[in-house]
Amino acid sequence: MSKIEDEVCEKIQQRAEVGLKKYGTTMEREDFSDLDWMIYLQEELMDGAVYLQRMINNYRDALSELEELTKRVKYLEERLEEYLE
Repeated sequence: MSKIEDEVCEKIQQRAEVGLKKYGTTMEREDFSDLDWMIYLQEELMDGAVYLQRMINNYRDALSELEELTKRVKYLEERLEEYLE
């Protein structure tokens, strides 16, 4: 395996430990039906979609700010060139 897969495996182990401490059981629990698991997964995926949207918004905001700063720098460079002529 690559270093990346090793990192993912380590994170899976860490999450399993957190889950065991939090819920007192492992993924081998028998008290959830298949429907319970599907609903739980759906909730987790919806949370992931919300986190992703937040990151997309942050990225767009940062790009917008960078574009504005780039325009200002270009403007100042043009004024400086005019001044130096």
